[in-house]
Amino acid sequence: MDGVVKVNKPLLYTSMECVEEVKESLQVSKAGHTGTLDPHAEGLLLVCLNSATKLVPFLTDLDKEYIGEAVLGFKTSTGDRGGVITEEIRKRVSVKELLKAMEKFKGKILQIPPMYSAVKVRGKRLYEYARKGIDDVKLAPREISVYEFDLLSFEKDGELQKFRFKIRCSKGTYVRRIIEDIGEELGTGAFLYYLKRTRIGPFDLVDAASPWDKEALIHSYMSLEDVLSKIMPVLNLSIDEAKRISSGNPIKRAFEEEGFLALAFKEEVLAIAEKKGDIIKPVRILK
Repeated sequence: MDGVVKVNKPLLYTSMECVEEVKESLQVSKAGHTGTLDPHAEGLLLVCLNSATKLVPFLTDLDKEYIGEAVLGFKTSTGDRGGVITEEIRKRVSVKELLKAMEKFKGKILQIPPMYSAVKVRGKRLYEYARKGIDDVKLAPREISVYEFDLLSFEKDGELQKFRFKIRCSKGTYVRRIIEDIGEELGTGAFLYYLKRTRIGPFDLVDAASPWDKEALIHSYMSLEDVLSKIMPVLNLSIDEAKRISSGNPIKRAFEEEGFLALAFKEEVLAIAEKKGDIIKPVRILK
């Protein structure tokens, strides 16, 4: 079973726990996901099976889309509802002020990853430092891109202020950090209450399955050909070209697209290659 399944990760499960459940449900020897979802987030997780794990870097690079809900007036230790409240700030804001703050986090921005994250520093995950109370780890800001950031609703219930949003962003974006930064911008503090990933590149939640539902997982299954045709150009090879590529050798072919492409023979994808000029060099042999 060499392909990708769409999983609907439930709340309070880690991404790796879901991968292990999928492996057991489908009885596959190898599996890997294409981008971590925090335990307090739910939604789309792409899980690659067996030889399709070679696709992980290419699927990880895809844009992500989320819907979420944030609460103003509070800060938590983790930036989401999984932490403890560390500060309460009683300050009212208007929709206009919120929209102005959100506008500052669109486009290319620099972001420092949160301490409670899986980013590695000196061989350890940041959350390992955080759990030991080490909070003085020096972190370099990373450039990310926020392509869309829309306000869906803004509610005030007594002292409680919360808003729902939709965001589409590049890989490596921590949405809860954006929410925390908006809280700083408004002077209210903020934390992420709810987050659901609704899309990864061209793949959406439709038919996404529970990680322990074998029948639904099989229904959500996508072949190598299905997946690659959605994210990169496909070039069909002659038999001689297919033999060279399968042996790891480059070929020379005029083709208008540059960059990564899938190479197929008789509608079966053999490899992912990179094209520079007229030279097409395999970077991942699949079959």
